[in-house]
Amino acid sequence: MENKKTIIGIIIVIVLIIALVVVSYLYSEFSNKQLNILKEETNTILQSNIVTDEINSEIKADKNFGVIEKAIKEYTSEIRNRYIEINKIDSELNPNEIFSAEKLQDSNMDDINKIIAEYKNQTQKISLECKEQIKEENIIKNIESQNIKQRKTYYEDLYETITSEIDKKEQQIYNKLEKLKNIENYLKNNKEFWTIKDNKVQFSNINKMTEYYNLVNELLG
Repeated sequence: MENKKTIIGIIIVIVLIIALVVVSYLYSEFSNKQLNILKEETNTILQSNIVTDEINSEIKADKNFGVIEKAIKEYTSEIRNRYIEINKIDSELNPNEIFSAEKLQDSNMDDINKIIAEYKNQTQKISLECKEQIKEENIIKNIESQNIKQRKTYYEDLYETITSEIDKKEQQIYNKLEKLKNIENYLKNNKEFWTIKDNKVQFSNINKMTEYYNLVNELLG
């Protein structure tokens, strides 16, 4: 009788162990599947054009993975808006428009100075807003507001990757602003060689004209 009880007890233990293994396997399989969905969605964001491609707001992962996906997409959309603003500034830095005949009527170039300064201030403002968004404490605050307790590093790394694009764009704009300043200084230092005629900038010295357009083309290129 004791042997039978022992055998039954062993069988029960074995069944429980098998059940735990099966449950563990199923949970692991679920987690792996959901993590793959999450990775696929975030990789889609990383590989897309952050300016022209809309972020798909549909949540495809389940449970906590879905919460993470939702938080990532919402927060990334906020950063994307900053990027669109800074990209707009970049597209507006056209020397042919900034140094138009109308703006060059004032030889002191006060209007041009204001334009360049304003673009610089806008760029700095947007850049600071982006850097504020990706501060560790702000990311953690957003994570906690979404009740996310797992995979924080994965969540944070995504923003660093995206905002690095904004850093590149910021530097690109500063480089352009520096070149615009070079064009402005060139015109100021060579006032005697150019004038406004027929609503165009016209040079009396071909070498000076060549140097000027080389500076313009360097920026446009």
